Amino acid sequence: MDQQLFTEFEGVKIPLVSTGVSPFAGSPQFGVKAPVYREKFFNDANAMLKIMEACYEGGGRGIGAIPFGKVVDAVKIMKETHDDYVITGSTLPGMLPDPGIEQLIDLDAKIIYVHGSISDGKSDRVIKLIDEISSRGIIPGLAVHNPISTLEFAFENNLKAKTFLVPFNANGMMMVNQQKLEDLIDSRKEIAFMGMKTLAAGTLEPTKAYEYISKHNIRAVIIGMVDAEEARNVTEIALKVLQK
Repeated sequence: MDQQLFTEFEGVKIPLVSTGVSPFAGSPQFGVKAPVYREKFFNDANAMLKIMEACYEGGGRGIGAIPFGKVVDAVKIMKETHDDYVITGSTLPGMLPDPGIEQLIDLDAKIIYVHGSISDGKSDRVIKLIDEISSRGIIPGLAVHNPISTLEFAFENNLKAKTFLVPFNANGMMMVNQQKLEDLIDSRKEIAFMGMKTLAAGTLEPTKAYEYISKHNIRAVIIGMVDAEEARNVTEIALKVLQK
């Protein structure tokens, strides 16, 4: 396939497009569909695999994994059957005693983001998790759900996060102040940002969604998808636009 499928974060190959797992968890952003998605995917590795395989067929070479439900089982199968499959991941949400770092290391995750529910708290736990991830030889990052406040905190305090996973979409969903977040991200060209919520919970037409992202300092994207044909098509569209 004569396509650019990867970019680089800290000298490590990272897919331009990865499968997102928010639908697999039935995240609240999906509204009334959330419990339907959770029922369909959460404990069914095969259902997840169909989406992951379709994304791969479209050119998506990885997943943004969180070790809940059957995600780890599905990812292991993809790793065994696809030599170029790359894992990025996020810790488990909240203050659980086990943040899931060991499970992500077992998957050979190249980046581990501290989950947004923790990062946004700006507590000592954020620093401890960054240090733990870094000490294992893995690129440490922060996922953010309250992006402007948490990014400003990270920059002002020189946190050792090397990359940030940020909500970024043409509708401004979860961006708090869209213009301000665009300016903040675009002003930090030296930082590798990865975009999530890029289709605004399925409310954006894909070409519009990724043309918007291509104009900003977003180096790669994670896309949550719930249908195999959709996953293949959306991935192809995103890659076509983001490779420009």
